Amino acid sequence: MNEVLKIQCGPIDRSGRRLVIASHDGAEHRDRFDTDSEYHRRKFREKVIGKFGLADSAHEWLEAEVTRMADAEDQRADGESTYGRKPVLTCLADVEARPTQWLWPGRIAKGRITLVVGMPGVGKSFLSCDMASRVSTGTPWPDGSPCPKGSVILISCEDDPHDTIRPRLDAHRADVHRIHLLSGVIRTDDDGTENELMFSLSDLDALETALQQVENCQLIVVDPIGSFLGGRTDAHRDNEVRGVLAPVAKLAEKCGPAVLIVAHRRKSSSGIADDLALGSRAFTGLARSVWHLSTDTEEKHRRLLLPGKNNLAAQQQGLAFTIAGEPAAVHWERDPVDMSADEGLARENGNKGHSTALDEAVAWLSDALADGPRLGKEVRDAAKADGIAPRTLDRARSELKVIAGPDGFGGAWMWRLPESDRVRQDFPECAKENTLAQCGESGALCDGEPPAAGEMEDDNTVPF
Repeated sequence: MNEVLKIQCGPIDRSGRRLVIASHDGAEHRDRFDTDSEYHRRKFREKVIGKFGLADSAHEWLEAEVTRMADAEDQRADGESTYGRKPVLTCLADVEARPTQWLWPGRIAKGRITLVVGMPGVGKSFLSCDMASRVSTGTPWPDGSPCPKGSVILISCEDDPHDTIRPRLDAHRADVHRIHLLSGVIRTDDDGTENELMFSLSDLDALETALQQVENCQLIVVDPIGSFLGGRTDAHRDNEVRGVLAPVAKLAEKCGPAVLIVAHRRKSSSGIADDLALGSRAFTGLARSVWHLSTDTEEKHRRLLLPGKNNLAAQQQGLAFTIAGEPAAVHWERDPVDMSADEGLARENGNKGHSTALDEAVAWLSDALADGPRLGKEVRDAAKADGIAPRTLDRARSELKVIAGPDGFGGAWMWRLPESDRVRQDFPECAKENTLAQCGESGALCDGEPPAAGEMEDDNTVPF
């Protein structure tokens, strides 16, 4: 049986299901279901046997094979087993050298991930609307570079398509026939009922299907990234973020569009701008170029788009724009800005230079606890992995007045921020009329282990 029929299982998605593919003599049967459910496994077996005309005796083999492949996929995802793995080696003499293809020359590469980082309300969504509009019409970029004309897929949930996204696109003179909003995926249950679910980047099959349906897609915009990682992904864990974004990067390389990811910025006095992307360092690690959007400290109505990391080209000059008009739109300045993102951050911090280790630890811990309570041991382990010394972490905990206590009687030791200091990872972007300018042209240890010294004596230590 196993010589003619092959079973493949994908990872569990956020709804608890996984893609299972049965291959037989060049034909395939695909289904997505909960492989832990005996009922759903039986329904899958019946469909496979019926489609391929197999004998009823195949039931037992199919049952065992689906379970085996599902377990193997879980072990692979958890890094628990390397049994049966073979290296994939490619001789570089067999690799054809080819130049980078650019959407925006030197700034945004096709088939690659580009990251835009900025504080809430600074205009990141306006910027992405301007970029999408230029692609839809083939309008040159602000620096005069040619822009290829094509379609755009917008993945956005914070702005309403009727009163925000469409008016902004119209204000930027977009060809809205070429811009498509991807907001959800349709799931078909076994009884034929269709349900619409919120889209996440783990729905890679749906994204690939969208790329096939949208003709000549040149740009995918994800705004903001924190809303589309999926409910099971911890944005502060490198391996989990890479697990979601690496397949997206491969899909972009395969199909060709540039992927523009919009990320929020953490509050910090760090001297390195690329370290301020909210969440794991994997966001900046996977991006081939990083751009930082901020408010000019000397002109509050002016926005600065400054370069950070760029792995594919020499560092480009920064640009500046204002947001003005009714409805509001981006108006670019003609002259470039001779400033890097790090230099802009230093000026923003009052030229104080690099922050202290405590400043960095305070910012790190604030972000780590932004979404709610976490295991103290988990926080300590993550801080250690990011190079934060235990003593420095304890000082940061004291600075933030972190509340530590057991989760119920005898429960694991948890850390959380005071209610007044909690910050959500995702913030709605807004453009207030009075901010727009007219413009000319454009370780506590857990589970039975004693808490760190001082935890029980802390006035903020309460069970919750």
